[in-house]
Amino acid sequence: MPLFESANIRNIALIGHRGSGKTTLVEAMLFTHDEVSRLGSVDAGQATTDFDDEEKARKISISPALAHVHHDSVKLNLVDTPGYAEFFAEVLPCLAVVDAAMLVIDGVAGVEVHTRKVFATAREMGIPLVCVINKLDKEHSNYEAALDSIREALPGVEVAPIHLPIGSESSFSGIVDLLSNKAITGDSKSAKQEEIPAEMAEEVTQIRAELVEAVAAADDELMEKYFENDTLSEDELIRGLKAGLTAGRVMPVMCASALNNIGVGAVMDFVAEACPSPLERPAMVGTDPGSGQEVTRECDSNEPFSAIVFKTFSDPYVGRLSLIRIVSGIAQSDMTVVNGASGEREKLSGLSVTQGRELRSAGTLAAGDLGCVTKLEHTGTGDTLCDPKSRVVYKMPNIPIGMHAVAMQAATRTDQDKLSTALARLAEEDVGFTFERSEDTGELVVHGMGPLHIEVIVSKLKRMFDVDVNLTEPKVPYRETATKSVRVQGRHKKQTGGRGQFGDVWIRLDPLPRGAGYQFVNEVKGGAVPTNFIPAVEKGLQDGLASGPLAGYPVVDVKVTLDDGSSHPVDSSDIAFRLAGQIAIRKAMEEANPILLEPIVTVTITTPADLIGDIISDLSSRRGRPQDQVQLGGGMVMITAQVPYAEMRTYAADLRSISQGRASYTMELSHYEEMPAYQAERVIAEAKAAQEKS
Repeated sequence: MPLFESANIRNIALIGHRGSGKTTLVEAMLFTHDEVSRLGSVDAGQATTDFDDEEKARKISISPALAHVHHDSVKLNLVDTPGYAEFFAEVLPCLAVVDAAMLVIDGVAGVEVHTRKVFATAREMGIPLVCVINKLDKEHSNYEAALDSIREALPGVEVAPIHLPIGSESSFSGIVDLLSNKAITGDSKSAKQEEIPAEMAEEVTQIRAELVEAVAAADDELMEKYFENDTLSEDELIRGLKAGLTAGRVMPVMCASALNNIGVGAVMDFVAEACPSPLERPAMVGTDPGSGQEVTRECDSNEPFSAIVFKTFSDPYVGRLSLIRIVSGIAQSDMTVVNGASGEREKLSGLSVTQGRELRSAGTLAAGDLGCVTKLEHTGTGDTLCDPKSRVVYKMPNIPIGMHAVAMQAATRTDQDKLSTALARLAEEDVGFTFERSEDTGELVVHGMGPLHIEVIVSKLKRMFDVDVNLTEPKVPYRETATKSVRVQGRHKKQTGGRGQFGDVWIRLDPLPRGAGYQFVNEVKGGAVPTNFIPAVEKGLQDGLASGPLAGYPVVDVKVTLDDGSSHPVDSSDIAFRLAGQIAIRKAMEEANPILLEPIVTVTITTPADLIGDIISDLSSRRGRPQDQVQLGGGMVMITAQVPYAEMRTYAADLRSISQGRASYTMELSHYEEMPAYQAERVIAEAKAAQEKS
């Protein structure tokens, strides 16, 4: 049987802005329960959940990590998530598998930019939230100011303080637990429960009364007891808070200093008592891949086995590791399962629970638990594992597309041989990172969530795979087209000592509307160009259209009509007519007043309303044309604009700077249009200079 049953499991993701102390808070919980022998430091590279070499070097969390503590009879599974916006994509699969989230706030800074984003995301996904105001031991920390910022900046939920700090800044020594109406002082490993300090008695009485009234107002039964007794017991308060928390109406707020391990025990107490177990969350809804019908799986060990992979990473000794949530059934070590979507067979090798990088063998895990398996061959992050006889696929959150793109080139031939494999490995680990070979430019283009994300990828390529690369801005896939109709002859004649070459064609070139593409029409009559040579002529035309006369970009939106020509009974051949077609189309394009076309993208920006002016002004400076504005609620606005792609290549970093990370965007190709003459002259000059160099 599993060591912990579903009812005694709490799955919690720690979320918040970078530097709020999430990793240190996890470390303090582990230290309090002797899961680690010392309180590891992020700055010293000792934190249990920041185990990657890149994280140690940069002193930041880059990837999610899983740890756990046994708090009384409850197992707390703690998913430590990164707080940098560049790594937000990795947070989404984690939120999909937990039953509550702990929003960690810096007691000095209050609610910050990324706090808003992860809060809103958790709310959208229906995840109950508790909040911890951390770092109350720091200079300039201010509990009241942080609490005010929570109330002002995080809408849609009732903020319910259940702790008050004792002392402030360097004198912060403990908390008042408003539920038990007691003071808890000292380090959480040896904390003492005491009477409330006399100087705080009046404040505590007032705030506790407000808490009791708020909890009672949300529940009819508790309201009756409140009217009868003019108060509620600790158990009744916890019951009311749990109901409001689970329903998403209430966000309890606690306080702590993770670095000094003050208040951490009280945080764990409340999470264990009030956060929902997997049994108290909605059943998971998936799809039967065979029939396409909806499938519901309860968190029940008697249901068929199913699980979700929410993080994949590599260990230099163990190999590929996959963090999983057991959705239904029981996971047993080495049991055979299948990938729900593909049907590929997998084995739950090395079933374990984890403390960061450390694996601890587990024979079985109950429904609702989080754990780790090794060496999955056909299954990655976001995939479903399930019973071969009862397949199901669970839908995961949509991962945002990395808008920050750079062109990557291997530094040497040796690096080139290893680059594709290395990038594929990194993309398996990091759901926010993608790469592709551009069909338009032939470049290898990598996409991340921001400059720091790409910087980390480059560093990992060197450290993990010994691959050096160079980065440049991606080329813009310009196009060329004709603006005037012309009729020209293309004639290829070559006489040698033996059989010669002869091909002769007449073509008409006509402009087409934007987006019409390329059309070929054969109007030859009387066999002037023999039928068997027509495909060769068209191939020659396509060869010529691949590189326009202005800057060597492909030619689009033209109609080419073959209407006459001549042949030789001996010297004509496919190659001769292909070359004649090339000559004709190149001559036609030179005479057809060619112009340069640039790609226009549709950009959708989600931003706080107070930034509309700054963002519109910036878009205008990029030759952008705003199209629409839609109010989204919560003080957010969606702006749609059309902007030349050439002006958007650094937009990910620029928008983050303009908005301090509060705005996000997506973009997709809309159409091509004529480029302004002054811009076209620059592009043509640069292309010619590049051709001369090569």
